[in-house]
Formats: sequence, structure tokens, C-alpha cells
Amino acid sequence: MMTLTNIDTLWTTSDAALSTPRPTARHAHLVGIGGAGMRSLAEVLAGQGWSISGSDTCPHAVRELGRTGVQVRRAHRREHVPLDTDLLVYSSAIDDDNPERHFAAERGIPARSYAEMLGRLSAGKCSLAVAGTHGKSTTTAMAAEILAKGGADPTVVCGAVPLGAGSGGRAGRGDMVLVEACEYRQNFLNLRPEIAVVTGIEPDHFDCYATLDDVVDAFGRFIERIAIHGVVIIWDGCPTAQRLASEAGRRHVTYGFKADSDWRAEKLSSDLGCYRFRILRDSNPLAEITLQTPGRHNVLNALAAAAMTYEAGASAEAISQGLSSFRGLHRRLEVTQIPGGPTLLDDYAHHPSEIVAALAAAAEMFPRRKIWSVFQPHQQSRTAHLLDEFADSLQNADAVAVLDVFCAREDSPRRGDVTADDLARAIETRGTPSLSAHQAAPLIEELSDRVESDDVIVILGAGDIWKLRNELLDRFQNLPAGR
Repeated sequence: MMTLTNIDTLWTTSDAALSTPRPTARHAHLVGIGGAGMRSLAEVLAGQGWSISGSDTCPHAVRELGRTGVQVRRAHRREHVPLDTDLLVYSSAIDDDNPERHFAAERGIPARSYAEMLGRLSAGKCSLAVAGTHGKSTTTAMAAEILAKGGADPTVVCGAVPLGAGSGGRAGRGDMVLVEACEYRQNFLNLRPEIAVVTGIEPDHFDCYATLDDVVDAFGRFIERIAIHGVVIIWDGCPTAQRLASEAGRRHVTYGFKADSDWRAEKLSSDLGCYRFRILRDSNPLAEITLQTPGRHNVLNALAAAAMTYEAGASAEAISQGLSSFRGLHRRLEVTQIPGGPTLLDDYAHHPSEIVAALAAAAEMFPRRKIWSVFQPHQQSRTAHLLDEFADSLQNADAVAVLDVFCAREDSPRRGDVTADDLARAIETRGTPSLSAHQAAPLIEELSDRVESDDVIVILGAGDIWKLRNELLDRFQNLPAGR
């Protein structure tokens, strides 16, 4: 079991001092605690005996965390950092000029980024990491379920919340640490995994990667950090990752639907989007799987999780039980049925490839039903670079609404920036109707007038569009019967 003493390297500034045990309880303050990854980290630290406080600018996050007993303050202020704080942790969204970080520096409180914390937590352990442009959270959560079924009891830090859970983190008693490894700002270079997954490499995070070559270079350095005796699990549709593994001299195995993949799925069948299939390892049958999570893309996530956990010692039985019992994640094709009204399908998709996968799954889940897609672009830089790809990816809906761009980690919209209207026109040019409203309130009015009870509304995006589900739920529940 990871104890306070053997993760003590986290809280001191001198490496020499880190070897001195500190058996007393400690206090950690998390700046930006409302993010899914930070909430997972808070769960792990609390499970290891740390008292936790935090701050966040999101009122919803403050309310939700407050119900768990964690002291969370709204907004970032110097006075929000408790005087007895031993460690300050900040998310990637927190800038250098944050007042709580300044306060910690003035008082000599050790400060670590979220990414640095993941590296420290996994140091000296059997470390597993899931990287890639898409599918990281689901693959991580699936792998955690498999390991738990196999009795490994891992420590887990996932960037999304499993259905029925309060966070994606758990403080395990075993010697295994499983983390979601994000390429944003090269954060995954804080890790040195023994076993890693790369689900694919695509252009993204344009605020910190100017070109695809820059993204590829970062993934190459991540693969080089895998233990020399370790292994990297790679999607068979990503030859770039396979080349990087070969250049780094790391053993790699592939997964996917190709006949020559080391891990592949065969005999696929779908029941309203949820797949049954057989896993083959080196062309030999390993396990029969029935997924509860819809979408063909989740077959790939399941294969990646199976290959990773098998390399870590999981049995075929644990793989079958874990994947078949996995219920899914919040905001990953999460269904809400409005009594007497339309079905809402909420998904985090904010990249064209993810939108294609989500809408394909929606069509399988709800055949012959009209699909309205509501998309909130995430970041000006991503929207501008991938405008045509976004317009293409949204063609699989019957009608599309585009909300204003969510400017995460960016300045407010400026003259000349790409707008929701630009994307809406590009969508219509390709043949799919686009709704006129770009703000939530008028859009809800438009949808309530036009959507029928048998229709499906697919909510897509990584910003604050999650609020729209509750607003639509309230609106449709209050509409007069038989309208």
C-alpha cells in the first residue's frame, strides 16, 4: 500500500530531505480542483490520509465538492490557501500569476502541477499510462475495472468520472498505479511508465503545438520514457506511433481490426450500438466480451485496455468480467430519456474524429430516429485549424446547432476570430441544415418548438455545454402534454 511516507517526495523542495519520513497527517490544497483529473487526484490523496482543500471558479464544481465534505472556495484568492498547507497542487489551467500560487511561493509551500503529481505518484511503482489523442479516459477506466476484477487493487487517476462514482480516482492498496496521460503541454513527459497505451496521434492542442510534427515529437519523447523492459500498446491504425516505438527500441504490440494485429476483435455484432465480440491474442481466442458502452470505437478502447492489463498480469477471466461489467463514464454517450419527450445523449466529443464516432454510435443506438446535434466548439485555435473537418464530421446529424466557441485557456473572441456562424455556414454548405441560434437560451426555444418526442438531441463539446442537458430537461418536462 502506498503510504504517506513513501510518497513524501511530493512535499519537499530538497531531494535529500525527501528521504526523511513524515508520519503525521498532511494538508494539500488543490487550485482548480473542479476539473475531473484534479478531483481524481484529490480522491487519491484523501484515500492516503491527506486532508484536502481547494478552489475553483466553477460554481457547480464548488457545490458538488462541498457535498463531499471537501472545503472548496469559489474563485482564486490568497486567503483561500489554509495556513497549515503542506503542498499546493495546481491544474494545467492555472497560470503562473495565480494569487494562490504566489502565496504558496511567498510562504515556502512546495507547489507541484497536476502532471508532476502523477509522475511522483507513479514513481517506483508498476506504472501504467494511457496516452493518445482520443479514448484515454474510457481506456483508463476500462483498464481499472479489469485490474479491480483481477484483484490488483490499483491506484487510479482518470480524467473522467465513471457512472455511479464521485470521481475517477481511487487510492489502491496494491503496487500498481494507472493514470491517464495527457499530451497537453507535454504533461505526459512527467511519467516513466512500464506499460503504456497510445490510442492514436492526430493534430490537436494548437495552443501549444504549432504543427503535427510537434505533436509527433512529443509522443516520441513519451515513448522513449517507457521503461526499456516495458511495452507500448498501439492502435493498428497509427503507423506513426509504431514507427516511434521502433525508433525508441521499445517493444510494441498492436490492437485493432486488422488481420495481422496482435490483439483484434472478431465476430462483432451490435445490439443498439453495444457490441459483442471475441478478443483474439496472436490469433488465439482469449475472451468473449459484451460491452455495456455503445459505439464501435469502444471496441478499440476495450482491446487497448485488455492488452495493457494482460501485460500487467490480468487473466482472461478478469478481462472478460471487467469489460463486460464496465458501465461507462459521465459525458461519454450518456443517455437521459425525458418522459414524453426526446432523448438526450451527452458526449464530451470536441475533436472531429470524436464527433464522427459519437454520431455513428447515436445512429446505431437510435435507428430511424431524427438526430439533432448541438455542438459547442472548444477553443478558437482548434476551431480555426479544423473548421473544415468539424463541418464534415457533423454531416451525420439530421440538423446541427452550433453554440458560440468556448474560449478555454484563451482570450475572449477578438475581431477576425472564427465564429459559430462561420462553422454553421460551412455545415450548411455541405448539405446539413443548421439552426440559427448560437446562444443557449434562444437555442432551447428553437429546439422546444421543433423537436418531436421521438427525436434524439446529441450534445457535443468539452466546455460548459454540459449545462444544456439540464436546461433542456427542465424545458421539455414543462411543455404542455400533447403539444
